Amino acid sequence: MSISSYSQLTPWASGAGVGPVIRGRRGDAADAAAPLIHFLSGNGFCGGVYWPLLRRFLPQYGLVTHDIEGQGDSGDPVHFSGVEAVLARIPQVMADLHLPGRPLIGMGHSFGGALTLRVAADHPGLFKALVLLDPIVMPPAVFAGIRLASMLGRHPLANASRRRRDTWPSRTALADHLRGRGTYKGWTEEAFQCFVEYATHDQDGQRALSCPRELEAEIFERPVWPWPAFRKARLPILLLRGEQSFPFFPRAERLAQRANPQVVVRTLPGGHCFMQEHPDTAHAAIADFLATL
Repeated sequence: MSISSYSQLTPWASGAGVGPVIRGRRGDAADAAAPLIHFLSGNGFCGGVYWPLLRRFLPQYGLVTHDIEGQGDSGDPVHFSGVEAVLARIPQVMADLHLPGRPLIGMGHSFGGALTLRVAADHPGLFKALVLLDPIVMPPAVFAGIRLASMLGRHPLANASRRRRDTWPSRTALADHLRGRGTYKGWTEEAFQCFVEYATHDQDGQRALSCPRELEAEIFERPVWPWPAFRKARLPILLLRGEQSFPFFPRAERLAQRANPQVVVRTLPGGHCFMQEHPDTAHAAIADFLATL
């Protein structure tokens, strides 16, 4: 499958709940009764960015990418609606798409992984299992520090988002500027081109990032509180993290497994976006887990 094959999946849109129109894409499994993967992406990304990983699950599994407000082709809010509002909308949109009624695998990366965990905890029976890819599940002390830094205007990632360049003269100029830098360091060329294709857009003769800078910053400043959800989510959970990812992960893993013995942790080569660096390795680890269900 090529980069453009993601755009050939069936597009969907939903106005369920309160907020801007939510969009994504859907691909069917060869077997109509096969489990369906529901995917939520990381902050500033969208489902298409993960196509090098997600395409490997089709057609054995169905796939729905669900881009929250400000991601991909979904509508932009005036300001971030907040974690609780986003959490409330996710199952409303899923119901609007008639997703319940067949086995669902909840999968998400980073912010999307933490959201997936919370949705699963709040809606028992919605998912059969979870796959959390480097989810932002901060230990309490780290969470408190991030919230304090945010209130003081000193959150490093949020401040970087507000300062970052968001438009370039052309698609080529954007790609040349971002390739191999920062978040995108180590990504395969296919993964990077998927970012360029699906997380940026043409705007007034230029090429622009699709996720507004201020929205990305506000999401960084308001992380998901995950710990009651780990205790409540009684279903198989695979937590995959990159060995060069954030330093809080070893502590977070121990807390997660203490809270829920069904949490299985695996460490894979790469950083926070390990699935963009090594999509084949990530797919193999996830496929092994799903085969045990």
